[in-house]
Amino acid sequence: MVLNSFFREGLEEAMKEIGFIKKTRHYIHPQCHHLFIDFPGTAPLGIGKDYNIKPEEHLVDGSKIKILSPTDCVKDRLATYMYFHDRDGLDQAVLVAQKHPVNFKSIKKWCANENNLQVFEEFFKLLKK
Repeated sequence: MVLNSFFREGLEEAMKEIGFIKKTRHYIHPQCHHLFIDFPGTAPLGIGKDYNIKPEEHLVDGSKIKILSPTDCVKDRLATYMYFHDRDGLDQAVLVAQKHPVNFKSIKKWCANENNLQVFEEFFKLLKK
């Protein structure tokens, strides 16, 4: 999720109310240690070397939230795999692509720009299984 300046106040309390605890810049839930929620600040939102990320806007209970598109979510998870060697990132990218329509051409181009086309090939191979 991408923060707007008006949403910063009360964030920690709201997350605590639904069971999340702040750990560094992320929020974790004690019953689900392998997932976390990250609220990037107002600095340019980037995935790898790409700083031209435009979050999608969705209306939820009368409030507009900004969140990564499924395609950008896949890129973000693949970046975790590329740069931190976190296999969960690759598996999560596959799960997102299985559940939501994504732009494979855009993901492949992004991987090539990150000098990691082999990650796209691995991702796509897993997705076909």
